[in-house]
Amino acid sequence: MEEQKPIDIYNNIITPKLKELDIFLKTNENMSLNQVSEILEISKEELENILVKINQKEINQKNFLSIMLNGTSLICKILKREIECGAPYFYNAKDLSYIYDLDYEKVLSAYNFLNMDKITAKQIPIVLVQI
Repeated sequence: MEEQKPIDIYNNIITPKLKELDIFLKTNENMSLNQVSEILEISKEELENILVKINQKEINQKNFLSIMLNGTSLICKILKREIECGAPYFYNAKDLSYIYDLDYEKVLSAYNFLNMDKITAKQIPIVLVQI
């Protein structure tokens, strides 16, 4: 099986998941273990362990971010790394490489090819196409 390119992962996995999470958070006040484990793509056991770790008994909009920051799925890891970078408005090559777990040299090469030293979130696909 051919390895997916970063732009394909971004367009086919990350972006749809972010939209799904946004809708989920806006439309659900009562969140079940099953719903949250499914949407975050983590096991119920992992979710239960996270709830113990963050000292919570139920899932709600107030602790959802804490749950995500402790999750091990792709989208949870991306969010955690994004926050570790200070949730930047402008992304340099180092930040983009770290947040999306991409080879730094390839990301830097794409930035150089595009003659950019920082980008906004809307420009991420432009860089990913070059990798």
